[in-house]
Amino acid sequence: MKRTPITRLFHRFLRSAKAATSIEYAIIAAGIAAVLVGIIATLGDNVSTMWTAIKTALH
Repeated sequence: MKRTPITRLFHRFLRSAKAATSIEYAIIAAGIAAVLVGIIATLGDNVSTMWTAIKTALH
């Protein structure tokens, strides 16, 4: 079976060290994003209440 140029390029990318580094950075970024979503979901109501109290006190 003959590979297409795109397939060859994709396989070469996966074998390169730069691909491994890119994938590692993507996994780290996804982990950080997941943690931030968890923090925001947990603290979101408290922060909203705090800002509402500040806004009310300033008016």
